[in-house]
Amino acid sequence: MNISKKVAAVGVATALISIAGVTQAGATEYRGTACAGLLPCISMYFNSNQQGSHSSFAGYGKINFEGYNFASASNGQGQPVKNNAASAYFRAKTSDESAVIYFSSNQAGPCDWLWAQGDKFSIANRLNKTYNENASLKLVDGSLTVGECYQF
Repeated sequence: MNISKKVAAVGVATALISIAGVTQAGATEYRGTACAGLLPCISMYFNSNQQGSHSSFAGYGKINFEGYNFASASNGQGQPVKNNAASAYFRAKTSDESAVIYFSSNQAGPCDWLWAQGDKFSIANRLNKTYNENASLKLVDGSLTVGECYQF
């Protein structure tokens, strides 16, 4: 094998390893009805004021709500989380963690920003820009540019 083919092969292998590492490190997961001690974690509620059925999502990364349903036994159970959440409760390990709920899939459009701050939690009794119009989520640790998001 000549030197250019060896360099190309090493480059492809390095790229694949990098992609695999990013995928494993940045995974927000659906947790059903509870976070089971996992932080950061956000619970999305069917009704305002953290009422009705809820579903939880934990870990750093991004997720689209398509295909996930409200899981707990209460008003709204079985309904899609996408475009049906009215409120949220975010719990964090540190005061630097944030949850951003987006109007559109793939973390786009108007958004609501729940920042843990000093108390390590944030509550949205009634989502502002994504009330019953929520399609995706991003959970992050550290600095975050939120643009025109409504901050809770």
